[in-house]
Amino acid sequence: MKVTLIRPHYFSCWESLACGSIASYLKRYYKGDLELQFFDGFFDDDKQIIEGSVDSDYVCFSCTSPQMKHALFLAEKIKAENPRVTTVFGGHHPSSLPKETEDFPNVDIVVVGEGETGMLAVLNLQKIEGIWRSRTIENLDTVPYPDRKLIRQDRTLALTEKNDGERIASASSSRVCPFNCIFCTGDHDVFGYKIRHRSVWHILDEMEQLVNEWHIDFLKFVDAELNSSKSWLQEFCEEKIRQGITVPFGCNIHAAIMDYDTLELMHKANCRDIWVGCESGSPPILKEIQKGLTVEQIVQVFLWAKQVGIRRRAYFMVGFPSETREDFKMTLDLAERIDADVYGCTILCPYPGTALYDATLHANVNWSAADEYHNDFWRTKNLTNEELKTMQSEFMDKFKDRLCFRQKKV
Repeated sequence: MKVTLIRPHYFSCWESLACGSIASYLKRYYKGDLELQFFDGFFDDDKQIIEGSVDSDYVCFSCTSPQMKHALFLAEKIKAENPRVTTVFGGHHPSSLPKETEDFPNVDIVVVGEGETGMLAVLNLQKIEGIWRSRTIENLDTVPYPDRKLIRQDRTLALTEKNDGERIASASSSRVCPFNCIFCTGDHDVFGYKIRHRSVWHILDEMEQLVNEWHIDFLKFVDAELNSSKSWLQEFCEEKIRQGITVPFGCNIHAAIMDYDTLELMHKANCRDIWVGCESGSPPILKEIQKGLTVEQIVQVFLWAKQVGIRRRAYFMVGFPSETREDFKMTLDLAERIDADVYGCTILCPYPGTALYDATLHANVNWSAADEYHNDFWRTKNLTNEELKTMQSEFMDKFKDRLCFRQKKV
């Protein structure tokens, strides 16, 4: 059985981690003969991907919404060369819009949910067609570490070394965000609603492997919120310190469930960076978007983090449904008040799977030309798309010396 895993092109190269996890899971649990290969649209060109995939039994695409156009293009070209190839689409977009994904002419199977168990079922049954809803993995320790050799971790490390001056790898310690912000899927489309954590020893063992085998300088946690469980996070930090694992790390945190003592412990465990979704400085907007967060909590967490010595990144957004210029002024005021080390400002993008997605209005959106950093269609009842872009530019100009990497490249 020859299986090709493909991550279609997109600016970020972090999503290949999901393919690495699927690969390692199949290697452990599939009982038949298995040959796996991987292509990444960020690094591999279309000719390489198509020519390398045409002799596969299954060609599998892991897709966010911006990646769907490229995935469908590749599927069409591969099918034209070899109609016997079975194409499988999974990830956030197919899981949010399974029927719409199934309706595309070169899509054979849509896996809704976690890719590891979904792909294992596809290979075991071999007669699956249409939409397959995968089984949720209750114990994440049963998922082996991502196959980083297969997904060519060396290419990502070389890129981060070039761009950032250090070797940065990513890892995931949990699945599902406990919050329900209206502009985000919260990973519920793929992972469901039950929060699950890997054990502390499991993630620390992977960290040691990354240090010893890949010589990383920094670990980026891709969890929606690393502090979704205070007790888990504290145990992780304490055990990391006890084991003498010194590699620094960074993570997303939710300001509403963070406290000074935990931040201090994180710093002792060599947490170098926290990334906080602040979104807006307007209390009515924070309530509208169901952020579960207050302005005072944002200010407090940024003050605490500065006091303990952790670098702070603040993410803001414009384009909320009832937002006005006055709300945006409060956002600018809050951004200045917290004095973050790094800033980002995006425009709301109503991805499939979010509460703001409208099938009538957004069915024909070219998602490959739209993401949270730029789109030409989103507007609100108070603000045009051009006004939103102007607001984003005002924010970026105000903090131009402290912008996140993605916006430095704009």
